[in-house]
Amino acid sequence: MPGEDQTARRGGAGRRSRQGSPHTPVAGYGHSLPIGRLVGIPIRLHWTFFLLIVLVAAVDWSAGEHAVVSGLAWIVALFTSVVIHEIAHCIVARRRGAHVLGIVLFPLGGLSQLETMPKAPGDELAVAIIGPLTSLAIGILLLAAGAVVGAHVWPPTLFVGSWWARLSWLNLLLGAFNLLPALPMDGGRVLRATLERGRSHLEATILAGRIARYVGVAMVVIGFFYDVWLMLIGFFVLLGARAEEEAARHPPRSESHPADHDGDAIG
Repeated sequence: MPGEDQTARRGGAGRRSRQGSPHTPVAGYGHSLPIGRLVGIPIRLHWTFFLLIVLVAAVDWSAGEHAVVSGLAWIVALFTSVVIHEIAHCIVARRRGAHVLGIVLFPLGGLSQLETMPKAPGDELAVAIIGPLTSLAIGILLLAAGAVVGAHVWPPTLFVGSWWARLSWLNLLLGAFNLLPALPMDGGRVLRATLERGRSHLEATILAGRIARYVGVAMVVIGFFYDVWLMLIGFFVLLGARAEEEAARHPPRSESHPADHDGDAIG
């Protein structure tokens, strides 16, 4: 986390960092606005998030004020689900010995920023898998609750119909999508942690990165024809996978720099 939050923790966290393993170093997250804390974890909005708000308002403007309000309410609901997903990552990371700096929200999703990650592959697997499992559990619970109260939860819907159905399928999609085996998404980290059981961290990262590039290229191609957001996420995967490989090949000499656990994407 940028600014004083990051600097204030470096003195004490630097000693713990020696036991961590390097993760994707990502620059440019300093331009963000703090919006609050949950379970002691700071949450920030990256400046690009405001472009998303303007875009949604502009697209819905012609349909009237109600459409604009509804569109913005959906953005709030969407990123509330993303925050819960990221909080789950942070809580498990903290219990596994990581120093959590905070969560940054972007138009494409959320990022849990950690000072360090525990070295054991099992710890990375636990931290990575808990986010999607949390989203899937929320989706299933909302789906069941919606069915109990008589809401129409089938067929799947995200933008029309009851909020029970929309929030249910949103969380199910968020959980399932982030399980794709593509670094730096959760599924890619789960894959790397699994591969590390029989390989070094570098070997596992290179293999997981290669798989991520295949997935990223597929996202870009499919997104080009069907969905611009999927195409953008594909580019994010390609850049993130390369950054993961570079971090594994050239671990920083000083590990006082924060590491970004994951970039959980939304479709």
